[in-house]
Amino acid sequence: MTEKAVWDDAHLKKLIDILREEVSNGNRPLGHLSKNGWKNVLEKWEARTGMKYPKDKFKNKWDAIKNEYVWFMELKNEATGLGWNDAKGTVDCSKEWWVKHLVRCQERTKKKCNHLKFKKHVPKHLEDLHVIFQNVHVTGASASCAGDISSDE
Repeated sequence: MTEKAVWDDAHLKKLIDILREEVSNGNRPLGHLSKNGWKNVLEKWEARTGMKYPKDKFKNKWDAIKNEYVWFMELKNEATGLGWNDAKGTVDCSKEWWVKHLVRCQERTKKKCNHLKFKKHVPKHLEDLHVIFQNVHVTGASASCAGDISSDE
C-alpha cells in the first residue's frame, strides 16, 4: 500500500500550478491529461517537492478538484439573476433563497447538496481552475464537447 498523499494548501497549489502548465502546454486535448501530460506531472511533482506519488494519487485529486469546480459552476449558473458578491466570492442572495435552493438540489440529487460548501466562499485557486477545466465541464450553457474548438470563446 502506498503512502497517503498530502494535499495541504501548499502542496495543492504546487499541483494546480503543474496542472495549469500541462494544460497550457496542450497536454489536455480531450478533457483530461494526455499520457505525456501525466508523465510530466509526475516528474515535475517529484522535482518540486521531493515526493514521489503514483499517477492514481494525482488522478484522484484531479477528479476531486474537477468535481468541486463543476459543482461551483452549477451553483453560479443556477443563481443567475441573483448577483455575485466579489468581495466575499459568494452568491448574493437571501437565506430563504439558500433554503429553497438546497431543498431543490437535494430532491434532484437524492443526497446532500454539494453547493452548500460554496455558501461562504469560492473554491480555492478558482482562477487556475478556470484555466485547467475550461471547456471540459458541462453547464448547460452551451453544446460544446470536451476538446471542441469550434466555439468563439
